[in-house]
Amino acid sequence: MEPESVFLSYVRYTFKRWAGFQQAIIEGMGGDYADEKEIWLANEVENYFKRYNKVHPDEIEDYLGAMIENEFDTYFEDNSLQQVSKNFCIAYPLSLTNPDAEIFQDMRNKPAIKPPANIKSSQDTSADQELDEQGMRDKPVIKPPVNIESSRDTSESTDQELNEQAACEKLEQLTFSESKEDDGWTVVKKKNKNK
Repeated sequence: MEPESVFLSYVRYTFKRWAGFQQAIIEGMGGDYADEKEIWLANEVENYFKRYNKVHPDEIEDYLGAMIENEFDTYFEDNSLQQVSKNFCIAYPLSLTNPDAEIFQDMRNKPAIKPPANIKSSQDTSADQELDEQGMRDKPVIKPPVNIESSRDTSESTDQELNEQAACEKLEQLTFSESKEDDGWTVVKKKNKNK
């Protein structure tokens, strides 16, 4: 088995760092074989660049977008697909001529981001029926940290307990810029930084 090419490694690394794409996978888009589909998708992107000369960002954007729509039932409205496509068009020729280029240094120096452990797809919870009734099933379930140490007197309120309570309240208020439409599509929108 031949070693993975620099470009294929870069594509896989990009997919792992693409927040909207990873959130779609967490939410169950892509089904039971989403991880395998992600690997297949990276291979298809590399094959597309090998097959055609001088791939333009809009071409790979259309190709990649169609595959993500078909395999993951996901459509990106936050321009992240455009940015990823541009990055691939820059990275591919560099991977052939200069595999030590700066664009690949982050990939070598930083591990891919894994999704936070406290976010769990609502599809896997036992409270599905309750979430359906509240109309919240389509939102990620965020579980606040649990304080196992409960031997203290509950009437005493310490600064640490107040801080933990405030942190839990902030977690409950956390919202994602992702929404599911009635037709089963996941729409990822650009987050407004001014809020």
